[in-house]
Order: sequence, then structure tokens, then C-alpha cells
Amino acid sequence: MSGPLEVALKLIAAVATLSIIGGLIRWRLQRPLDAYLRGCVRVIAGMCVIAVGVRFLMLPVLAALFFSAVTMVLVLIVGLVRWLLRKPQRRFWRIVGWSHLGLFTIHLFVTFPAFLGWWGSRNLTSRGLEQLYEGPRVAVDGELLVQTWDTLDAEKQARKPSVADDIVAAARKRARSVPSSDGVTIRAYRLEAKIAEPVAVAVLVHGLFRSSMELEPVADILRNRGCECWLVDQRNHGRSTRAPFTGGLRESDDIVAVVDYVRSQPGRAKTPLVLFGVSLGTVAVSLAVPRIDDVAGVLLDAPIDDLTAAAHRMMAFSRPGDRRSAAFLYEPWRSLILTSLGAWSDFTPTDVSPIEVLATMPHDLPVLLVGEELDDRAPPQTVKNIYERMPQHEGVKELWQVPNVGHGRAFLELPAAFDQAVGRLLARLRLPQ
Repeated sequence: MSGPLEVALKLIAAVATLSIIGGLIRWRLQRPLDAYLRGCVRVIAGMCVIAVGVRFLMLPVLAALFFSAVTMVLVLIVGLVRWLLRKPQRRFWRIVGWSHLGLFTIHLFVTFPAFLGWWGSRNLTSRGLEQLYEGPRVAVDGELLVQTWDTLDAEKQARKPSVADDIVAAARKRARSVPSSDGVTIRAYRLEAKIAEPVAVAVLVHGLFRSSMELEPVADILRNRGCECWLVDQRNHGRSTRAPFTGGLRESDDIVAVVDYVRSQPGRAKTPLVLFGVSLGTVAVSLAVPRIDDVAGVLLDAPIDDLTAAAHRMMAFSRPGDRRSAAFLYEPWRSLILTSLGAWSDFTPTDVSPIEVLATMPHDLPVLLVGEELDDRAPPQTVKNIYERMPQHEGVKELWQVPNVGHGRAFLELPAAFDQAVGRLLARLRLPQ
């Protein structure tokens, strides 16, 4: 039995017990029982309905109760004033009860999804610690000093960097500001190759709630294979500026803008271009590919097939012992929230379907898809569906299904195997015309 439901049932039992005791006292004192019993039954029935809501519709019900409580506070103040003035109470509270029942319904099906849609449109950003990230750090010997949440937290606690000041200063100098659509400015970090003439230039895009820091392990692999890397903070994340979230639609503008900027750098106009995306970053990359000339190769880790389907999977997430399961949502709330998100951000979520775009890619464009067995946001079957829809022949496209690994974690948990897969992709790059 879940914690909130157990508390609700205990509260109902306590109210029922007190109601019975109160009824016995009124019977003993020979007071009227009909109205009293009807009131008790209504209260207990209402609590049972709420208990069912707590069990199966916890988040919407709690949100509706919260919004209803705001107006209820005002009503209680009015009721207190009426009581002090000796005004009639029964009709007033009857009106209050019925009106708040109606308000509760409105909050349940309108206010709650509208609020979550607004929040998703305006407030999705990098997790707290990653907002401290200032760029990739390279040691004196040229090796990348990969940063993690643990290293950021340790530096936050120590109130000073764990590396020399000149390494921190060099990391900050790798930052570039790239103008994009809607007045957005994208932060990208140039991570130089280990060799004078890189075999390719790679533009890397992180997932939801993350930042360029997520990309460092992949960038390390690519650098060791001779690539120059550009780590991109998606709009609303890291140190890029803000704009309404569109799930990869307008975010793809940012990838096109960064690629144009990279190719404008000295000696990079004809360098083979590789695009990498993980999780939600695969949406922006997939939608950008048709708008970028002469892409040499694409690597998609935990690729999203369709924004609407992926959003439904996230909002229907349920796993024993995982606290994120508390946010599980049934229909129609998932669809209502997505509709609200689209309205607040001025786009149609159903139009964001990477699988349809990837199905139209050039037949000779090398692609590596990475799917993880334990991934619940980009399940193995959806990754396989994407692979089967892509028009390339086997050998040009590759599907690597990674066993016993969760969402977007293959490069963290199996770096050697990931490096080999990257090597296979780089070996079959399509060279610029």
C-alpha cells in the first residue's frame, strides 16, 4: 500500500470512528440524528473519493486541492466576518460547497494542465549543479579532465576549483556565443582536436535538463580519434539564453546556427561534419539534418522517435521504488498538458516527429543508432523502429543495442565498446563534395 493512500485511509477511519462516537452521544442525549448522519456520510464519501484520487490521480488531485484551497481561504475569512455579524450561515456554506465542487473540477481538468504546460514552456532548464559548468577543461598533457556532478559538488563545497587557475581560464575561453532564431544566443564550447588537422569536426547536443557537461565523455572519445568537438548548450540550458520550449522544433534552428558558425571558422568549411545527439538532443539533431549540407555522419544515442509518444512515456513512468513514479499521470491529463505546452510555446507537439524526418535521409549518409536495453524513454523497440524506417542499407546504417544499460548511459558504462562503435562510424564517413 502506498504511503499517501495509507494516510488517507487512516484519516477516513478516524473520521468514521469519531462520527460513530458523536452519533452515539447524540442518541444518548436524544438529539436528532437524521441531518447529522447525512452530513457524516457526505463527508466520509467525499474523503473516499479523494482517497481514490490520491491513489490513482495523486498529482492532479493534490494540485486541484491546492488551487481550491486558495479561494477557500478567502471564503473562510468571509464566513468568519458573517458569523461575527450574525448573518445566516447555512445557505452561504451550501453555495460555497457547490461552487468549490465546480471549481475543483475546473482546477482538475483546466488549471492543473494549463499550469504544467506553462511551466514546461518557460521553466525547463539544466539541473542545479550543471548551471555551475563553465566549459571543458584540458590538462597540460592535452587530456580532457572530464567533469561530473560529483566534481562540481566538491568544488562548490570547497568554494574553489580543483584544478589550476590557468586550466579554468582556458576552459572559459573555449566558450562561443552563437546567435540563433527568436533572438536566442547559444553557448557552444570549442574543444580543440589533439592533432593539427582533425579528421572531422563534431557538433554534440545534450539531453533534457542537462548541459554541455553531459557531452564530455563522448567528446573525449571523439578527440582521441582525431576529432575537433563543439559542445552545445541547448536553448534554456547551460549558459544559452531562454525561449519557449518546443521539444526540438526551434531547437533544431540552434544546431543549424552552430554548424554555420563552425564552418565559418578558418579551415573548417570542408572538414567532415559529424552530428551527435543524446536523448532529447537527438530530436534537434534529427530535425536539423535535412537543413545542413554535406553531413558526413550522424550518431544518435537513445533517439526519440516522436515527441508526443516520448512525452506520454515520461508522464506514464512507473517503477517500484523510484520516486519519479509519484508524478505518474493518466489520460486525459497527459494529452491536456501537451496541448497546453503547445499553446504556451506556439507549436504543435504532434508535428515534432523525428522518425518521419530520419526516414527521408540520404541513402549514403552513415548513421549509428545506440539503443539501451533498460531505457524506458527511448525503448529498444522504438529505436529498432527508427532503424528500420531509415532508408540506408546495412553497413551504411548501424544499430547497436546495448544490454543492461539505461537511458543514454552507454558511453558512461561501456566506454570501450562505445569507442569501438564510434570508430566504425568514423571509418565510413561520407566525405564532403
